[in-house]
Amino acid sequence: MSRTPVRAALALLTEQGLLERRDQRGFFIADGFSGSRGPVAAETPDSALHDAILRDRFSKRLEADVTAAHLARRYTAPRAIVLHVLNRLQKDGIVERALGQRWVFLPALDSLRSQEDSHRFRLILEPAAFLQPGFALDPKRARDLKVALRDLAQQDARHLDLKRALDVDISFHEAMGDASNNRFLSDAIRRQSRLRRLATTSMQVPPARLIESCREHLVILEAAEAGDLTRAAELMREHLAASLRARPGFVNRGAPPMLRASLMGTR
Repeated sequence: MSRTPVRAALALLTEQGLLERRDQRGFFIADGFSGSRGPVAAETPDSALHDAILRDRFSKRLEADVTAAHLARRYTAPRAIVLHVLNRLQKDGIVERALGQRWVFLPALDSLRSQEDSHRFRLILEPAAFLQPGFALDPKRARDLKVALRDLAQQDARHLDLKRALDVDISFHEAMGDASNNRFLSDAIRRQSRLRRLATTSMQVPPARLIESCREHLVILEAAEAGDLTRAAELMREHLAASLRARPGFVNRGAPPMLRASLMGTR
């Protein structure tokens, strides 16, 4: 669009107290503005360090083996904040404590090869969820998933909300893992989900494939609800295999994966 409506929008947001204009510098989010979404949360030192560490690790600027002292020097951060961030990363399954003062980054979806390996692991893992003796769907969770999947399945690929599609996709796979009533299997699926959220790998898949994926999720869900768990397992296998084939990077070995949306200020 032209600059005129953009300027008008900025002027309106300034009048409403959401933005403030600073001479020669442009527009900025107003400090502590009040609106329908509440005040903007200020970035804390630990959240800034958390994002910087993830960004540098995914960009290969940070070694896999680090110490708190090294990170404190690199980012000019107090040791207490560094340790707090490392503990947070450990809880998220991104690093683990090693011998001495060392911390080691666990395998992540930070390359096309790692993404492909993860997907092939899921091909082995996720169909097995339906074949567990205690498999039982949560009725409310299944209903909510069907509503979200049907909505996404009807969207135009040109206007698909990619982040929402990823969130619903991950929610579906986690729900099937939880329904297995096998804690170890469910935990393994959730670990893969955390890795996928960090790399937003699904955003490398064409939107049309994401929409088709929602339709496949619905068919899998319907088979599971009908008690045809063998068919649900086979459908899950076919679904994951189709998604693997749809990822052009796995064939062409193209650009590196995208960083997690939170590094740009979202979730």
